[in-house]
Amino acid sequence: MDSKLCSFIAASFSSLFWISLPSMLITLLLLICAGLAIRKHQHLGFFLLGIVWMASVGHWQYYLQLSSEQISQPIQIIGKVSSVVIAEQNIRFNIKVTQIEDQDLFFARRFRLNWREPVWQVQQGQKVTLLVKIKPPHGLANEAGFNYQQWLFSEGINATGYVKSHLDNTLLDDVKTIRQTLLNRMLDFFLPHQSWLAALTFGYRGLLQPQDWHLVQKTGVAHLIAISGLHLALVASLSYVLIAWVGGVLISRFYSLHHINLHNMAMFLTLFPTLAYSALAGFGLPTLRAWLMLLLFSVFFLCNKHLGAKKLILLSLTCFILLFPLSIFGLSFWLSFCAVSIICFVFWRWPVKKSDFSLLAVLSAMVKVQLCLTVLMLPLVAWQFSYISTVSPFVNLIAVPAVTMILVPLCLLAVICLAFNSDWAFALFSLADHMLSYSLTFLDFTLQLNASFFTIQSFPGAVWFFVFLFVLGCCLPSFGINKKYLCVLLLPLISHLLPQTTHTWQVDVLDVGQGLAVMISKNQHAIVYDVGASYPSGFNMADSVLLPILQARGLSKVDLVFISHQDNDHAGSLPQLLKGIQVSQVLTNQDRCQQQFAINWQGLKIEALWPDNAFNYSNNNGSCVIKVSDKFHSILLPGDIDKSIEQQLVELYPKQLKADILMAAHHGSNTSSSSEFIERVGAEYVIFSQGFLNRWRFPRREVLDRFEQVNDNKGTQSKYFATSDSGQVSFIIEYDSPKAILVKTFRQDMYPYWYANSPHL
Repeated sequence: MDSKLCSFIAASFSSLFWISLPSMLITLLLLICAGLAIRKHQHLGFFLLGIVWMASVGHWQYYLQLSSEQISQPIQIIGKVSSVVIAEQNIRFNIKVTQIEDQDLFFARRFRLNWREPVWQVQQGQKVTLLVKIKPPHGLANEAGFNYQQWLFSEGINATGYVKSHLDNTLLDDVKTIRQTLLNRMLDFFLPHQSWLAALTFGYRGLLQPQDWHLVQKTGVAHLIAISGLHLALVASLSYVLIAWVGGVLISRFYSLHHINLHNMAMFLTLFPTLAYSALAGFGLPTLRAWLMLLLFSVFFLCNKHLGAKKLILLSLTCFILLFPLSIFGLSFWLSFCAVSIICFVFWRWPVKKSDFSLLAVLSAMVKVQLCLTVLMLPLVAWQFSYISTVSPFVNLIAVPAVTMILVPLCLLAVICLAFNSDWAFALFSLADHMLSYSLTFLDFTLQLNASFFTIQSFPGAVWFFVFLFVLGCCLPSFGINKKYLCVLLLPLISHLLPQTTHTWQVDVLDVGQGLAVMISKNQHAIVYDVGASYPSGFNMADSVLLPILQARGLSKVDLVFISHQDNDHAGSLPQLLKGIQVSQVLTNQDRCQQQFAINWQGLKIEALWPDNAFNYSNNNGSCVIKVSDKFHSILLPGDIDKSIEQQLVELYPKQLKADILMAAHHGSNTSSSSEFIERVGAEYVIFSQGFLNRWRFPRREVLDRFEQVNDNKGTQSKYFATSDSGQVSFIIEYDSPKAILVKTFRQDMYPYWYANSPHL
């Protein structure tokens, strides 16, 4: 049976790498083939069933997508608030929509909405009617940084958008969930560390600040503030012991214990407090995964059937794929899956004798588990986050017992007290808050240690996979094989670590939404032209896009940063960039980035064509226009200039404007890209950097028509890219060579999977 489950799971996991979904007809044919093969070739049958299942899930998600009439148009919805993500002035929440424009939905949709200055306090459980403007799930698409679109897909969110101010926005029902009610009571205490208490007790992390996330991520304890299997296991253990003890005492007064199996009774009853705890945590997927494993274990335990760790994991995975198939597209699933597998591996490799449950044995097991988790999870963490925490094993060795054995039980006891005695609850939460202050001080201390964490260069997933095999091989018994031969597995890593000098230079137009950021790199050096926007919420393109990419490429500094002009969508993230990485020099249109500026950078000529020294720099027309070129290829970056400045450039530089790559001025606005300027540049590649379904409708249809008209008149054909559709656009150019430019886009070439390229893109 195990091999059949493995076949189904492997086929389901293969959907992560599908370029496109099998058509409905092919899916039906595969289902028929699975039915025919299931008797004689069961492994093949289960494998085909896995493919059919995930293909069906994919087509179902496509069916739930919005119609073209609902996209970017104000629509009225009715639904119930399922969770509050950020409870601030600009609130963010998820809503289960049951009605759109007076039409009841047979299948509810899940929307994620922002609401600036809401007219009432949005809370979980409320039924509301809202006027919203929505769009399909979409995120920035770059080679590094958080993949927001994939995360939305894994969460089953069908649309994102915002609430428009309107008189029809109405609170229909103010009934809140029990979880929300208890959370409100706790927040009424106004404790200093209530944001941490909310995360530990209710799994609500909307009050945590960016610096809080930085602290737990760099010290390796982020898993402790996400209610998951670790917390549920604690609740299950405490519930089991308590039920067995209390039940034994009470029952013994009336009946003989020989007639009742206390273990079976306690195991069965434990399911209910753990289910209640899952509800308290908002039925998050990590908690549901753990509860499902507990349910399976309990069923087999009550049926007097032994269920080993391997079978339990396989059955849990199969059930979870059937119940929550989209979760396999989220990183949390793989982190949890790997962690559980590693824990099982540790107890297989170093089993604990039943006769030895001394304190020393328990501590030894804890140390082994923590060290193996740190070491074996390192390739996955390094691949995804490009950093390694050196203090994580030590911190977790102290933090895990402290949080799970002291803080969490204390918080749960306080929650129970909330129902009948607020004074007791306040005393317990205050005690937990006091303990948290010491814990956070300890984390701050470890973070300040030298080399507490360090960033590493990003390598392909295949490289990290070989590193994982090497580490795993070192932990496994020798089986008569000389472990020295395992070093061969490190060769891919060593080859990437060796210094490499290439004869290419690369231009990366990054996907920064409505804004601009361009990176030019050569021989482990980089320059940046514009840095994207920064927003009042704290979200900025430097931390989200630029720094992760620089870090992924192993770059510790930037030689030059050009700021075309001071608009937020071009210069807003500059402070964050300067804080996050060493920058040798910043040049703006108000100082050196002006006419007559020219330098040689690693053989590439960088020259500023505009603005004139006497020009007024207060508007878009003061943008710094630069050209980067070698002997055969070049790129022109005009910022946000309009047609009047383009005309001046045509007159000033009758021959110098020629370029292979053109960054369309002002994101494709109709005020720019005149026909004469387009003709004079004669670009083979044209890029429009703008936000997805932006309100200005960039690039404008008139601009595209002008490009097409110029190409028709010249008998040429340009290739057009919009970052909102293609994501990051990369041009790889042979230095001083007439070879054709190699072009890669993130969505089509770097990450061409079906779930990243919905029909709306």
